[in-house]
Amino acid sequence: MIKLSGAISPYGQEEREPEIGSGAIPVSMAREIATLLKQDVKIGIQNFLVNSPREILEDAIGNKEWFKGIVLSSAFFEHFGSIILEKRTNGGIKNSNLNLSLEKILRLLHDFQLVSPPIYSKMREIKKERNHLVHNPFADVDEDKSRRLIENAIECLEALGVADEPSQ
Repeated sequence: MIKLSGAISPYGQEEREPEIGSGAIPVSMAREIATLLKQDVKIGIQNFLVNSPREILEDAIGNKEWFKGIVLSSAFFEHFGSIILEKRTNGGIKNSNLNLSLEKILRLLHDFQLVSPPIYSKMREIKKERNHLVHNPFADVDEDKSRRLIENAIECLEALGVADEPSQ
């Protein structure tokens, strides 16, 4: 058995000398990984808290990150749509209690006339493309279609009045 002083093992903290084995990594490596993860999470959180949905989606277009832009568009619809519905119904429709799907959130926004039929149609088209991409990881991404859908998502977020809200 090879022994390594200062290794971290997931098998408990009993008093014994750490060993190399399944799951054990050197402390120095664990510290480095932890530092990288913290930086990545911090950068992601700062980006998400500082930038508005419009900025994030325009950035996705500029960087030709079509998958990211379409998935985030749907996530923004779900996030902000839930908040709008909760406010509109004075807490009667609370996603944290009902666990509403994106489809149900979009339908409720339409039924409460919080979005027009054309905006509702655009939101559903974006949701449909998001589902296609997420469930078909090797699907080809059409650049023109993706650009149009992300631009439509910005229009939908404008209609909801949240395109320039800091993401929370």
